[in-house]
Amino acid sequence: MKNIVEIKNLDFKYGEKQIFDKLTLNIQEGSFTSIIGPNGSGKSTLMKLIVGLLKAEGTIIVDDITMSQDTYKDIRKKIGIVFENPDNQFVSETVMDEIAFSLENMNCEKKEIRERVKEVSALLGIESILEKEPHSLSGGQKELVSLASALASKPQILILDEALDMIDNNRREDILNILTELNKEGLTIINITHNSEELLYGTNIIVMNDGEIKEQGKTKELLRKEKLFKNNGLELPFVVDLSYKLKYYGLVDDIVLDMDELVDKIWK
Repeated sequence: MKNIVEIKNLDFKYGEKQIFDKLTLNIQEGSFTSIIGPNGSGKSTLMKLIVGLLKAEGTIIVDDITMSQDTYKDIRKKIGIVFENPDNQFVSETVMDEIAFSLENMNCEKKEIRERVKEVSALLGIESILEKEPHSLSGGQKELVSLASALASKPQILILDEALDMIDNNRREDILNILTELNKEGLTIINITHNSEELLYGTNIIVMNDGEIKEQGKTKELLRKEKLFKNNGLELPFVVDLSYKLKYYGLVDDIVLDMDELVDKIWK
């Protein structure tokens, strides 16, 4: 499987502060990669560099296109982005128009726009707010609208930057399950988060701290590295942390990533 994002020897400063020093990173096509790290670790800056919102020294390649002044627009066409603050993305007077906005910029036909808006609003369960003004919505609804806008253009890569924080826990679980299914259908997802529970839905994890990649690998492998998380000031998902405690007392023989599976192991 090819790397859909390749970063080589990336140097970046905010003023005099060095954020990245020779950073190298690959993200595989078709993966659901969670990037986790404490505040100030460089997660959001990395996202802005990948989409060309910031410039840096080094090489960034997205789907075989090398980032430059001449190519960043072509790269952005491949990426759907959901920022941490959805209010900064809204440009239209209604939710329906907001979702349709990117499609209009792509010169899609009106019939196709209507179909895509209907499809993505049904997928995310926001049909009832299509006529509402985006800024009037609750925080969680705003995040869903931003996600719908990103998905409507059918991107190759979806980047979420702390994008699900305001959605209540049950609804967030539903959305993450939807994203998991879209990933299985071929959508590459990069989820930048500080919420360890979201790690359970991805295929890969990258742990960042102080502008460095501390470790990366498959989700099941990295969640077995308890010290990695503790050393970087990160929490493990509840079910994983509970597994460690139960394993210590001999109640389970291995780390479990699913609560139903953990309950089954305990009752056997």
